[in-house]
Amino acid sequence: MSAKKEAGPGRGVCAGIKVLELGSGAAGPVATKYLAEHGADVIRIESAKRPDFLRILFLTPDSKHGVDGSPMFILLNPNKRSVALNMKHPDGVALAKRLALEWADVVCENFAPGPMTRFGMDYETLVAEKPDLVMVSGCLFGQTGPNRSYPGFGAQGSALSGFNHLTGWPDRASAGPSGTITDSLAPRYVALAMVAALLEHRRTGEGQYVDVSQIETAVYSTSEVQVRYSASGEVVTRDGNRSEQAAPHGSYPCSGKDRWLAIAVWNDDDWERLREEMGRPEWSDDPAYATNAGRLAAGDTLDEAISSWTREHDAHELMNRLQSVGLEACVCQEFGEIVGDPQLAHRQHWVRVEHSNVGSLLTERSGFRLSETDGELRTAGPNLGEHTDAILSRCLGLELEEIERLRVDEVLI
Repeated sequence: MSAKKEAGPGRGVCAGIKVLELGSGAAGPVATKYLAEHGADVIRIESAKRPDFLRILFLTPDSKHGVDGSPMFILLNPNKRSVALNMKHPDGVALAKRLALEWADVVCENFAPGPMTRFGMDYETLVAEKPDLVMVSGCLFGQTGPNRSYPGFGAQGSALSGFNHLTGWPDRASAGPSGTITDSLAPRYVALAMVAALLEHRRTGEGQYVDVSQIETAVYSTSEVQVRYSASGEVVTRDGNRSEQAAPHGSYPCSGKDRWLAIAVWNDDDWERLREEMGRPEWSDDPAYATNAGRLAAGDTLDEAISSWTREHDAHELMNRLQSVGLEACVCQEFGEIVGDPQLAHRQHWVRVEHSNVGSLLTERSGFRLSETDGELRTAGPNLGEHTDAILSRCLGLELEEIERLRVDEVLI
């Protein structure tokens, strides 16, 4: 019989690192999830007085477990521990500060500027008591500038960073990328900066404050269009699935309901291979299609002709067929297919974890593997305050009687 897996410190390159996390949503938790997966002990400070909005996202009226039954929260916070502290109570704030100053190697938060100062847990206050403090803040606009206090989310970030301007069809309003893209991009930068600051602390003993702007990480991710504007004043805009360098280039309908195949043809040799697979239809003999420039100019007509061919084929079968002759073709997979994708299965991207309320859930690994000290996903995201007593007693040395008094006084809620 295997031992019960527990949240908290694990194995991996981040083993021994202690992270105190405050905040909500995805951007902060995803960043610390990387460290938790690779061995760090991550403690989340939460409160039922104002629960993380991910704990109530997608809950239905008949949800049995309330804030302890949200799959979204559970999947974004594996391996972590949760302590319930009422941050509106001075004793709750005092305990949070003790964890920051006496226990944590790094404090990570993703509030807009303001709450941490009101708690007395902003960098300037904490570093005065702990000069080698490592702290990371990752909000929408960063900690400085005229818009610093705007408490936005990923949808605003997508618009403000230019992604919405690039996404959609040229004759329609911008669609914006699916999901909150800044909440997906920023955590990668936060995690990297956090590990870099900790490495510098290990080398020099010096602390560091890391100020990450989600908007700036998103703008950085559109470097090509920014450079083009800088060089010539060109404003690149949305053009559906088209490419400026390749034609045909797009998603083409296949047999079945809402089945699509992405195809990219980058040169004339690729075009000849595609013609061969299509059976060299008469329309493809048009001299306008013989060169990439001609195909780009005839994009609409070309896409219509190719669509009439792809509609007669199964998406997966056609993908395999085109790939076998060296063409770029991939099925636009729906999420059931992604979960069952054989490539992801081979790399063990999906790990099944057990949650006390929701049951068995698939959780994603971070996308990279380390040959010698790889991490692991051991536990699902914690219930709110699940580890309060253990954290206060083991990390801060509180006696059980004191913990019970704090609970009666509604500090631990």
